[in-house]
Amino acid sequence: MTRNWGYIQAAGLFAKIGWVDYNDPKYNLSGTAYGWGVNLTSNVKFTSRDVGRFEVVYGKGIENYMNDAPVDIGIQNNFGNPVMPIKGVPLPVLGVVSFLDHNWSERFSSSAGYSMVNIDNSNAQDPSAFHQGLYALANLLFHPVPKVTVGGEFEFGRRLNFTDGYSFNDYKMQFSFKYDWNKTFAY
Repeated sequence: MTRNWGYIQAAGLFAKIGWVDYNDPKYNLSGTAYGWGVNLTSNVKFTSRDVGRFEVVYGKGIENYMNDAPVDIGIQNNFGNPVMPIKGVPLPVLGVVSFLDHNWSERFSSSAGYSMVNIDNSNAQDPSAFHQGLYALANLLFHPVPKVTVGGEFEFGRRLNFTDGYSFNDYKMQFSFKYDWNKTFAY
């Protein structure tokens, strides 16, 4: 849905995921699971200089569609079944993105935002399995002439593992230069 204030968009996904176990014949570790997800995105024009960009996604078994999340299927204990003592289950995942783009003037602009991905890990996953990722950034860009951008950006990232107690913060400052030389070549 598009309006003068911006837009809102919805998307969905449904997938059948299957795997075959070719190892020890006394166990059957083959399986099938269903992945699904719902994604909502929006851009909101708060003012002529400010645009908010938002997204939320929730589903199970859709991690491979996201940059940070590693696996769609996790291992769950199933000790009551001697032939299939573990089974694969689709992992629930929540992702959130929120950014604000601001034009200070004709020559200066900024973007600041936050994103998060959180996985509900299964009970038999490795303790070092990815559980949550956080990311935030802020920048200041200078546009001295049309098609040229130069600026600096500060980024923060954080990873938390499932149960081994490991977490890591990462900080990065980067400077970039961009020249947009788009040209259409026709015969």
